[in-house]
This record gives sequence, C-alpha cells and structure tokens, in this order.
Amino acid sequence: MSHGCREAVRRRPGVAMAQRQAPSFCQVGCRRLDARTQRHFMNPSEQRKDQRIITAVMMVTTAMGALDAITLLYLKVFTGYMTATLILSAIHLFSSHSLLIPGMSAIGSYVGGAMLGGYLVRREQSRRRTIADILLAVGALVVAAALIWSMRLDISYYGTLVTLAFSMGLQTSATRYAQVADLTVPAATGPLHGLAHDNPLVGGSAKVVWRRIMVIGCLFGGAILGTLAARVSVTMAVIMVGMTIASTGVLLYLPEHPLLSWLERVVAGPHLH
Repeated sequence: MSHGCREAVRRRPGVAMAQRQAPSFCQVGCRRLDARTQRHFMNPSEQRKDQRIITAVMMVTTAMGALDAITLLYLKVFTGYMTATLILSAIHLFSSHSLLIPGMSAIGSYVGGAMLGGYLVRREQSRRRTIADILLAVGALVVAAALIWSMRLDISYYGTLVTLAFSMGLQTSATRYAQVADLTVPAATGPLHGLAHDNPLVGGSAKVVWRRIMVIGCLFGGAILGTLAARVSVTMAVIMVGMTIASTGVLLYLPEHPLLSWLERVVAGPHLH
C-alpha cells in the first residue's frame, strides 16, 4: 500500500472514532486506584460531607477560643484573630503602651504560617490526611510556644508570640482547606450573623442552626476554659490547647469506631440522626 493510501486509511472517520473511544492510560490507571487514593479525587461537595473532618474542626474551634483568651490576657494581642490584632495595634499606636511592634510581629508570623499552610494543602494526598498532618504540626508548635514562655527569658514574650502566630496561620490553612461552612476561620461573627439572617422567622432555613450554635458555644466555652486554666498556669493552659489541637489530628487518622460515630452524630446535630 502506498504512503498516500495509508494516510487515507488513518484519516477515515471510523478509524478516528475508534481511536477516540479507546481508553487512555490514565483512565485505565484510575480504575485501579485504592479507596484511600480515590478520596483525594472526590469533588469538593463530596469531601465536605466528611463528618470526621467537621468534628475535628469543631474541636479546633474550642481550642482557638481558649488560646484567644490566653493571648489577649497575657500577650495583649491575638495570635489567631488578625482583625482584632490590627485594630488593637491602631488603637494603642500613640499610647504609652504601644502594641505596634507586637501586633506587626503577630501579623507577619501569621502570614508566614499561612504561606506554609498554602504550600502543604496543595500536596498530592487525601484531604483528611493533609488536615491531620497540619494539625499535628500546629499542636507541636503550640506546645513549643508554651515551653518558650515557661523559660521566662528576655526573648520569651516575642518567642511565644511569633511561634503561636505562625502556628495559627498554619492552622487556619487547615480549617479553610476543610471547606466546612461557618468553620473556615474560628470566629463567631459569621455563625451569629447566619443564625439571624437565615432564621425561619424571616423566611430562611434552619438546616444549619445546630452547627452555628455549636460554633458559638465552642468559642465561648473554650474562652472560659482558657481563662480559668491560665489563672492556674499559663504554660499548662497553652500546653492544653496544643494537645487538644494535636488530638484532632490523631482523630483524623483513627479508623471507624462506635465511640467516634457517636461523637460525629452529636456534632452533626439532631437533623442528621
């Protein structure tokens, strides 16, 4: 067969269609992926349904309420709530107790942690595994910050401040990556507004009322616990926060268990029973 004839056969519609319909190497390989790897390729709506992640982020929210209370009382700035830190720095800019340097140190460290978090969440692994890894690292950093504080050195204040703010930037990357409504950042403003804005009395839906109440309750309860624990020992209070955050990372590694299923149902609320 001449070269021209071979080209004509290759260009025939039937041959071209058969080539298009043949499974690609990627398609064949994807069929062989195990269940754990397939979870990484779920679409966001499917991944957001992971109740274990929601439970873990709720626990982190409680820890953040405690840490915000501790840092405001003893560092005079927030290490996880940058809006408040920015405002506090501006308010005290011209006072005798300026918070500009501590505030800017906290914001700069937070940005650094957020950049590292942004890099880590783009790794090729499952969403649950990524969040677990980051939360374990955050817990270790918070415990390290507590130990720096306990040394009572000249650099202890800024060492604690920078370490905590960096870890909170990293932690926020994890909670944002979880993509749980009302829990992307540990703040009460969104859930509180949502309770009013979506209230059935004004024609809204009550389907996420329980979660929003839980968020507000976790922040409020965590702040109370943090305040009371810090009165006894600031070091131990911060260690408590770090261990709580680390335990959420461990929680995401654990296999299914009746006790964990019960905890997830409690967090999910009555509407999912």
